[in-house]
Amino acid sequence: MTRLARALRCLAFVCICVPLAASLGEAGQQEAPIVVAAGTTLVSDIVNDLGRGLVTATPIMPAAACPGHTDLRASDMRALADARVILLHDWQSHLDSVMGPIRNDPSLAAKARTIDAPGNWMVPDRQKSATLAVARVLADIDPPHAALYGERAKARIVAVARVAAALAAKAGPLAGLPVMTDVQQQPFLQWLGCDIAAEYGRFEESGPQKLARALARAREAKVRLVADNLQSSGGSGKTFAEDLGAAFVVLTNFPGGFPDAPTWAQAMAANLDRCLAALGRHGQ
Repeated sequence: MTRLARALRCLAFVCICVPLAASLGEAGQQEAPIVVAAGTTLVSDIVNDLGRGLVTATPIMPAAACPGHTDLRASDMRALADARVILLHDWQSHLDSVMGPIRNDPSLAAKARTIDAPGNWMVPDRQKSATLAVARVLADIDPPHAALYGERAKARIVAVARVAAALAAKAGPLAGLPVMTDVQQQPFLQWLGCDIAAEYGRFEESGPQKLARALARAREAKVRLVADNLQSSGGSGKTFAEDLGAAFVVLTNFPGGFPDAPTWAQAMAANLDRCLAALGRHGQ
């Protein structure tokens, strides 16, 4: 088993056993789990890990969709209505597509909570901060199990560090590599050690002149890899890569964006593998 595989397995089984007395009610039957509506799969991944057996979370945004350009569906509204708590990223509090329906329903607004963990949670340091922030929220809504959430958070942080170390050891070929990337993937690629020569956003948001300047910077830096963001789905990166003669890759910013990578650790590993495979196919 490789070092990365062992690290992924460690995070998958980071569970600390729940004492029987903590998971059973006075009548000897298991308590019904607390139902949480999660802003994204990044939130649900942490909640379901820390709260296993006690809390269950359902994301209200499809993992492969752009949260800023996706309206809530009828099934999402049902998830919000059924949840005891709605947990959102700080940046989601500014999205009308999410907050509009919540603000218009006092019963939903009363359940909505923003997690105090800014930044991109795909990056390991931000993932650790988010884990602690989610543990604090779970402890607040379920005080009897506060200590357990704290213990599980500490265990997850250790596992995140192991995954990060294994990924970093495998990412050697990307160190110093000049890349052009969708702005949403900049934190991940920078963490891998890439040299971010140019960034771009959606065509309708950036405009042709801004994109042309980014392409010029990429050409001057002799960019060898162009990375699109799956959730942005603008498709600009492939055109840029062809123009630059560079390798092209699509990366996910959320667990579950790729069906075979439903957790944070698996999504991180899949992103790295895709980068390395793209370079390999391009003969670099």
